[in-house]
Amino acid sequence: DVSVPAVAYVSEQLNLRGIGYDTALKFTNKYLMRIAAKDAGVGVPEFYNAADLCTALNEAEKIGYPVMIKPADSSGSRGVQKVNSPDELKMHFEETKKYSTTDYIIVEEFIDGREYLVDGFAMDGKYINLDLGIKEYFDVPNIFVSKMCMFSSAATITDRVEKMVLDANKQLVENMGLEFGITHAEYLYSEKKDKVYLVEVAARGGGVFLSSDITPTATGFNTNEAVINYVVEGVKRFPDKKDLLKKVSAWVCFSFPDGEIVSIDGVSQTKQIKGVYKVITDDVYIGKKTKRLCDDSGKYGPVLIEADNREDCYKIIDNVKNTLKIKIKTDNTIEDLIW
Repeated sequence: DVSVPAVAYVSEQLNLRGIGYDTALKFTNKYLMRIAAKDAGVGVPEFYNAADLCTALNEAEKIGYPVMIKPADSSGSRGVQKVNSPDELKMHFEETKKYSTTDYIIVEEFIDGREYLVDGFAMDGKYINLDLGIKEYFDVPNIFVSKMCMFSSAATITDRVEKMVLDANKQLVENMGLEFGITHAEYLYSEKKDKVYLVEVAARGGGVFLSSDITPTATGFNTNEAVINYVVEGVKRFPDKKDLLKKVSAWVCFSFPDGEIVSIDGVSQTKQIKGVYKVITDDVYIGKKTKRLCDDSGKYGPVLIEADNREDCYKIIDNVKNTLKIKIKTDNTIEDLIW
């Protein structure tokens, strides 16, 4: 996300192919993003910006606790906090603000609901949803770090709520004026209100091997390749929904307690599991000092998986968890990795 406005600005100044600086800001600054979503008729939580603690406290009071506080333009869950009281807001305000390059943070309504992810592709102003993801989180209070994301080709989606999410995403991106490129978005569905709310949308490929491996595996369309071919050669390619593969692909990560890795077993066996097509353990080794998870930088892996449907994908994930074994020596005992 950090590079998106800079690349757009340089491209604009040099008359190169780019998404435009103003468009880039809407896809990276969460305040401008929420204004754009509201203008597009897409649900957003009640939100305000706050440059100082006094303003943040006043805005949180208007909304009602609990609220979410977020840096205006950061990523990787850094500085994102759910706060339940004025005291908690006072405790976390400066920590959140330090991750924002603007002089303010976002204070917004907490939406209780299921999170969905959507990846898509634009060319010549036309847009298509490619896949829809569901997410699971590590069990860390008030910290939102995903441990698993499972993506189904958009061509397979029949569920009413999931179609609502896809419709909201298409409506949003088309209204934000993205001429070309990859998008990665997150939404919340409130069952209580039967409504889809935007969390954030980015004009770039998703991380954790999403645009490089997960989307091409689930859909058969390589978005990274399509963007590079267009930017460098001017070759335009836009997928047809009927030509998308109808598969599922997922990544699953793990974390560690505070301590030191003392044993690693099952890596080669995990690679042999049917449906597992990549196991990333390059930064996991005996003797490594580990820290308890506090943001996305503290998770390890991933293991990448492909399947014909979600049910089979979950079975493969269970197999992976039963096969890959890593032990960590803590101050008091020997503990396992955390899935």
